[in-house]
Amino acid sequence: MNKTLIHTALCSLPVFILACTGDEGRPADEDNSGIGLMDSTDSADDEAGDDEEDSLDDGGLDEGPLLDFGNMDPDDTEEEECASVDAAAEAKKLPADIIIVVDNSGSMGDEAAAVQANLNSFSQLIIDSGVDVHVALLSSYPDNGYGICVDPPLGGGTCPNSDDNLPLFNHVDLSIGSSNALQRLVNSYDEWGPYIREDAVTHVLIVTDDESNMSASAFMNSFTSLAPGLDDVRVHGVVSMQNCADAADIGDTYIDLAEMTGGVVADLCDQDFVPVFQALSEEVIGGSLLPCEFEIPAPPEGENFDPDKVNVEFDDGQGNVVTLTRVESAEECAQVDAGWYYDDPEAPTTIIMCEQTCTTFQGLEQASVEILFGCETILPE
Repeated sequence: MNKTLIHTALCSLPVFILACTGDEGRPADEDNSGIGLMDSTDSADDEAGDDEEDSLDDGGLDEGPLLDFGNMDPDDTEEEECASVDAAAEAKKLPADIIIVVDNSGSMGDEAAAVQANLNSFSQLIIDSGVDVHVALLSSYPDNGYGICVDPPLGGGTCPNSDDNLPLFNHVDLSIGSSNALQRLVNSYDEWGPYIREDAVTHVLIVTDDESNMSASAFMNSFTSLAPGLDDVRVHGVVSMQNCADAADIGDTYIDLAEMTGGVVADLCDQDFVPVFQALSEEVIGGSLLPCEFEIPAPPEGENFDPDKVNVEFDDGQGNVVTLTRVESAEECAQVDAGWYYDDPEAPTTIIMCEQTCTTFQGLEQASVEILFGCETILPE
């Protein structure tokens, strides 16, 4: 798993050139097939895996180091000991807004109860990861069909007829039919929209045993036009993926939406919601991470942060380490093979990898980044 560390360092004056390449995207998710989960990226990952195997056969990672250090003379390498400070740095996280729409029709009694039972643990996993989350629930209360009321800590503690806990949890009291979940979601924007943030990653989870009477394309056109920031929505579904005793109809539309948006689909026919919500929480957490942006920690009391004495080291996971070159902005990344820049050179708070370096980092499962303080920053020659 890609990680970030900070430790006492020695400054290496030569600039090492990064010569490796990597597939774009996050490492493949663990296999969840045993619980009927389908990640919409599975087929693409399989194809990428085949390509990787071909490249290895033709002479790839096993035939040489990932990083090319060139012909270096040890006498040309000078090292000076740097006074550095240990601190904690974490990958920057985006907030997450989750809208859960639950079918309240007569065939959904067990499923509604399962959603109610799992919402607290689901949301707590996300909160514990450090992601700032808002949850909106579209469902009736228990006195109207198979409704839901959520207890604390997610809910507000006034069940069975009220459970709002703003801004963390907003319950839109709305009866959802077996086929109109998507229409009800779009039409009720005025009730849940105020709690959705433009800078957040938006997730929609539909739980139903039936098919939608609104097409996937019609929903996406309507939903993404509601407000800025919704065009990157990820749609997930706990729906019928096969004909079974618990299915009214196969949820093809929801499966299509998950494939279109990079969501996760779980088979409602399995009737096991614990691994389903576990997988969804991992998807929300992973989707909120910005793996190539690292927050600069505050210096200890009495110490001053010097933006010109920060370096970033990249380890490919096979023992090859390169010190990245700092550039002034993303526009200057083309000048270097492996680089980084500050979000704001005048008042930096975040270290950001150049796009080409980020792509390589994400393509190497065991790669890590170390942020070193106290050494003169390596700049382009």
